[in-house]
Amino acid sequence: MIQKELRQHQWKAFRRNPMFERNLGVNIFMFIMFGILAAEFLAFGFVLDKMLLKIGEYERAIDTFNSILLYVFVFDFIIKFFFKSNQSMQIAPYMSLPIKRNTLFNFLLQKEFTSFWNLYLLFLVVPFAFKAITPYFGLISAILYILFFYLLCVLNSLIVNIINNLINKSAWFYAIVAVLFIPFIFPITGKLDLGSYTQQLGELLLNKHWEVWVGLAGLIVILWIINQRQMRSGLYRELQGEKAEKISSFSKLSFLDQFGEIGDLIQLEIKMILRSKRLKQGVLFAGGLIFVIFIWLLYSPSTALSQGGDFVLLLYGMITVGFLGIVMGQYLFTSESSFFDGMMSRNLSIFNMLKGKYILYSSFALVVSILLLVPVFHGKMSFWLLISNLFYVTGPVFFMIFQNAVYNKTYFDLFDRGMMNWKGQSPNMIIITMITMFLPVILVLIVIGLFGREASYWFMVSTGIIFTVTSQQWLQWTYNRFLKRRYKNMEGFRSNG
Repeated sequence: MIQKELRQHQWKAFRRNPMFERNLGVNIFMFIMFGILAAEFLAFGFVLDKMLLKIGEYERAIDTFNSILLYVFVFDFIIKFFFKSNQSMQIAPYMSLPIKRNTLFNFLLQKEFTSFWNLYLLFLVVPFAFKAITPYFGLISAILYILFFYLLCVLNSLIVNIINNLINKSAWFYAIVAVLFIPFIFPITGKLDLGSYTQQLGELLLNKHWEVWVGLAGLIVILWIINQRQMRSGLYRELQGEKAEKISSFSKLSFLDQFGEIGDLIQLEIKMILRSKRLKQGVLFAGGLIFVIFIWLLYSPSTALSQGGDFVLLLYGMITVGFLGIVMGQYLFTSESSFFDGMMSRNLSIFNMLKGKYILYSSFALVVSILLLVPVFHGKMSFWLLISNLFYVTGPVFFMIFQNAVYNKTYFDLFDRGMMNWKGQSPNMIIITMITMFLPVILVLIVIGLFGREASYWFMVSTGIIFTVTSQQWLQWTYNRFLKRRYKNMEGFRSNG
């Protein structure tokens, strides 16, 4: 009965939220995207057994799949770490009622069993399991394998919850995530073969060895108890009036003092990113993506990147080099929406704020380009492509991002939960952001089709240098356009707040 009442309370809180109707378009868009993803996984699941038979070293597709199972859950972990938020509710109001605290904690943890993040891989595994397992082990073994896989997804989610709670206490716990990935880098160098262990474990599972189920049940119970204790600790901090997360220890970069007000604004931008869960997780996702692509470039064949075609090649370069600008550019003004009225009433130059953001994003692009010189020296990518891509990002790409940001007038809560949080987004801005990402690539592809790849590099460099050199002028134009819309945008910031 209490579980039903709690579910009704959460539904009413969701339905009566003043942002419900405003974000309805975003919710519909995300449901469509998730539906497309589920359909793709389902279609891929029906042909996965044939693909694994061709590329695997085992005679049965299920054995090959079991040998790569750890990497499947590493992928699942990365997706959940960056996009999934912990189950939450306002527990404090229930403390005056005769309800056990563990009942509330268990209610939140039980929602993991119905979470989309623990179900999406089943669209891939269910058709594959029936095709790859039933002929050899029977229907019952296939059903038990699917159930075991599903419980592993829940187990993975509980691990993500624990790490997220630790990170909320201190950013130093990001080191735990780094340590977890070390064993999965070793197989690339041939020092450790984890696939044979998971294949043997899968063999025991398919042959109905009960010890495997006991081990899984024990792990889930242990992680469940740890999650309960973390929730209890977080509740105590909430009741004591303390923040659940510590503010970053970043204080000042002295070399920015020479830039005067612009240097101060750059430091404030960095502080805002580090202190906001939403922005910090977005930037960390960018850094994680860059690191993964960097490692992949070092260990992949020399032609692996070029085999994806010009579209993949260009989109990869722009997203990697310009990721900070792409992530933060859409929040150019809305990231300050909570206190924008105060900014406009003080002697603060919004134009200098735009210049500071542009310098920060361009500096990030330069640092990433320098990092990518390592694969260039190893012959994994073209130096000419790297240079042309850098100027193209700091020029036309950032120009389009800054222009589009003028139209974003939704309220953005800096201290709300992290990624996959669509508050402060609108369907129009999502569409505009997608256009901003793909239109520059399409322009270059047109040049390649008409004049060749070498001409496209000259096009990227020339347009990039022109837009980069004239950044002072188009930033001023962006500022003037915002001034014409400032009252409309500020009214949007207030009405959504």
